[in-house]
Amino acid sequence: MDKILSYTLRQDDLEKTAGGLVNLILKECVRVTGHEISAAKFLEDGITCDGKLVHVSERILPGQTLRVRLPEEKDGGKLVAAPGRIRILYEDEDLIAVDKAAGEVVHPCPGHYMDTIANHLTWYLQEQSRQENGAFEKNSEGTGKEADASGLRIIGRLDKETSGVLIFARSRAAAARLQRQRQEGTFVRTYLAICEGVFGENEKSGVINRPMEKVPGVLMMMRTCERGMQAVTHYEVLEEHQGKSLVRLHIETGRTHQIRVHMAAIGHPLCGDTLYGSSAGTREDLRHVKSMPDGEQEGSRRALLHAVSVECGQPFTGEKIRIFSELPPDIRALLCGSPLLT
Repeated sequence: MDKILSYTLRQDDLEKTAGGLVNLILKECVRVTGHEISAAKFLEDGITCDGKLVHVSERILPGQTLRVRLPEEKDGGKLVAAPGRIRILYEDEDLIAVDKAAGEVVHPCPGHYMDTIANHLTWYLQEQSRQENGAFEKNSEGTGKEADASGLRIIGRLDKETSGVLIFARSRAAAARLQRQRQEGTFVRTYLAICEGVFGENEKSGVINRPMEKVPGVLMMMRTCERGMQAVTHYEVLEEHQGKSLVRLHIETGRTHQIRVHMAAIGHPLCGDTLYGSSAGTREDLRHVKSMPDGEQEGSRRALLHAVSVECGQPFTGEKIRIFSELPPDIRALLCGSPLLT
C-alpha cells in the first residue's frame, strides 16, 4: 500500500525552503529522498497542494498543505500466509515488532516455506485486514492464502537460536528510514547473553573490533580473521553467577553470528552454543553440525542470546519508541538466584 505524507507549511519554514519551494519542503520538512520525489512525480496525484497537482519547482504559501504519495515498489515477492504462534509487542501503521522464540525461523528458506514468522505475520495482517474490510479469500486448496509481501521487510534479522524483539517495516519507505537509523546509530538493539566463565577484573566491558569471514565449506559458519568484513561488538558484564556471566551487548554491524563469534574469540563463548562453544572444538566434522536442529523448540539446547529491547524513532514522526521482550525460561533458569532477578 502506498504511503501518503502531508505537511502544512509554516512561516518559519520559509528561510530553509527558499521561500516555500516544493522540492525543498519535501526534502527539508517532510524528509523524503530525491528518489522518492522522482517516483512520486510519475503518479497522477503524486505531489499535490491543497488537493491540486503541483510541480517541485513551484512555491506554496504558509498555511497551505503539501501532500506526497510514496509508491510501494512491487518486487513480485509473495508469502504464503499460514496460521501459527505470533506475539505482537508493538505495532503502528509503519512498523510491527514481534517477540521471537528460540527455534523459530524468521523468513522462508529451504525446508521452511510456511512455518516462519514471516508466514505467520502475513496471516495475522490478513486477518486484521479481513476484520477491517469484511473480506477474506482462501486459495483453491484451502490451505493458505497468498499475500503481496512487497511491503513487509525485516529490519535486522535474528538467528534461528536467538530469541527476542524482531522488527518488521510495513512499507519500503518505512524500511528505508529504519535502515537509515541503523546506519546513524539511532536504531539500537540491546542483547543479553549468558557466557561461559568469569571475566577478568579489567575485562568487565570493552569493544571487540575483529573482522569476520565465512568458514570455507561450512554453511552459515563464521570466524574472525585479519582482513574481512568489519564487525564491531560492544559488551558489558552485568552479573557473574556460578561460573557464568550475564553480558549486555550492542553491535555496530550485523554480521551472521557476530556476537557468538566475537564472544568465543575472547574466550567467553555463549552457553549452549554448539557451533562456537567449548564443546564445538571436539567435533571432527563441523560440516554436519546443525545450529539448533529442526523440531527443537524454546528450552532446547541453544546459544543463550536474547534481543531484550529495541530503541528507535517512529519512521515518519520521529517519536521515540522503546520495545521490550521478557527473558525466556532457559535464560531465567540459569539466572535463578541471581540478584538481577530479585
